[in-house]
Amino acid sequence: MSHTSILDRWADQVERRAAAPALATAERVWSHQELAGLAAGLRDRLATGTGPVLVACADPVPVVAAILACAATGRPFAPVDTRQPAARWTALLEDLRPGTVLADAAGRSALAAAGQHLAVAGQGELPLLAAESITPLPWAADDWTGISGPDAGYVYFTSGTTGRPKGIRGSFEAVAHFLDWEIAEFGIAPGTRISMLTSPGFDAFLRDALVPLCAGGTAVLPAPGAIPVGAALARWLTEQQVDLLHCVPTVFRTLRAAGLAAGSLPRLRSVLMAGEPVRPADIAWWRALFGDGKELVNLYGPSETTMTKVFRRLTAEDAEAETVPAGRPMPGVEIGVLFGGRPVVDAIGEIEIRTPFPLRGYLGDAAGGFVAPDRYRTGDIGRLGADGTLEVLGRRDQQVKVNGARVELGEIEDLLRRHPAVADVCAALVEEADGEPVLCAYLVADGATDEELRAHAAEGLPAAARPALYLRLAAIPRTLSGKADRRALPSPAAALAGRTGEQPLDGLEAGIAELWRELLHVPAVGRHDDFALLGGDSLGIARLLDGLRTRFGVEVPLRVYVGDPTVAGLAAAVAAGRADASPEGGRR
Repeated sequence: MSHTSILDRWADQVERRAAAPALATAERVWSHQELAGLAAGLRDRLATGTGPVLVACADPVPVVAAILACAATGRPFAPVDTRQPAARWTALLEDLRPGTVLADAAGRSALAAAGQHLAVAGQGELPLLAAESITPLPWAADDWTGISGPDAGYVYFTSGTTGRPKGIRGSFEAVAHFLDWEIAEFGIAPGTRISMLTSPGFDAFLRDALVPLCAGGTAVLPAPGAIPVGAALARWLTEQQVDLLHCVPTVFRTLRAAGLAAGSLPRLRSVLMAGEPVRPADIAWWRALFGDGKELVNLYGPSETTMTKVFRRLTAEDAEAETVPAGRPMPGVEIGVLFGGRPVVDAIGEIEIRTPFPLRGYLGDAAGGFVAPDRYRTGDIGRLGADGTLEVLGRRDQQVKVNGARVELGEIEDLLRRHPAVADVCAALVEEADGEPVLCAYLVADGATDEELRAHAAEGLPAAARPALYLRLAAIPRTLSGKADRRALPSPAAALAGRTGEQPLDGLEAGIAELWRELLHVPAVGRHDDFALLGGDSLGIARLLDGLRTRFGVEVPLRVYVGDPTVAGLAAAVAAGRADASPEGGRR
């Protein structure tokens, strides 16, 4: 599939299956014909402009239309997460210099809050195209096939070591190589329903959108807000009849609390995981339920080389392995492990990827790990077996993954050091036994509360890079060379062991406190503690609400949690929910 044949293939599916569902959202189902009409209307509006198109939309539907319209007009597109702090908006706009900003209400609000001035036309203002103003136009296949023109590609922004977001440039040619592989490898055909849990601001969104569209399938989206987890995820997969689930292992693991049985998730046939390491225990649990009936697949590949480049169908043998292998390269891709600049086998070194298409590097022509037009040194440490199987063992720098998103620990430390009360800081991703990794900031700081530090972090860091826990130390442990010694940092449980607070009351409060300890891996919880201040991130909040529903039988809305995110507050909410559900409550 060449870069222009993405449109050819999509147009063929629109012609063949005009009335079939293309996007299934919580609000409505978009047919292939309806989505094509929206893309045609957007293409018409973009055709007269030049330069990159910044896509600032929380709603995924206009983002999908923008991908198609930009491919046809030859304008590069750059989707971003609308939840950027102000400093990052400024930096990415300076680097991208968009000719058009496509924004929905959430995007316009975020840009305005960051001090960016939008206008339909005006000097010194960002040229706005409101997503709601796009009028669908008649669509004809001849207008979308056989297009000759440049492969303008795309830009996705990720964390940079300097604290400034880094724009990764990619091509439709590279995306087409991936689409060809996944559609063929997993038998994706007309009618296949594929999850779309990825934020538009991550390059995996291209996978979630274009794989089903080019195969005549359906991309299935959850309701706006937090990604469903646990029992809510299992229910959504079942009700929406999802065939193939793409997710990070952290989200997949929440299904363990969903009470699944061998007959659960009847339509699901494949789970493809990327962005974080898969654990042997994940495989053992899943195979004990479903055997070979629902395949687990491990995917590996950095954004610089466009999504997956290595994959492995996970087996019973992998459930016993010390490290779950990443797998072998997809067709056309070569993998090497280098030590001292030379390829090695069965030895540890840096992973290098060679692609069958040119790589485009970063905005501003920063070299980074691009050592040749088709080669990228990832910064990941791994081992390549004699049979060509790759293991990924860690990083050679301070980059970590949080729920699949890249985070530079140095960026966090740099920002926190700018707070006047912080004398020293060390950021670390800490994983305790049987727990999910927690992003922690270890601080030498006097006179600053957690709330103040969180507000400071929110001004300059994306959501994934904001520490979940702020832990005070008398001094940061250091090596003889003066570097922070992350291996000597105390665990969060040890650092929090001295906390005191009013103990939860017996009954509901005690039960909810126990749920908190399980989710947050902390030794003690006070009845007036704030869940977020103990390390609960957005995924943790979703798991908490799911746990309240499954353990106590009450649906606690997010707005109720936000109103009083404490053990005492949630106990009151659960008690009120039970009272309303009782026969006496229903007659009030």
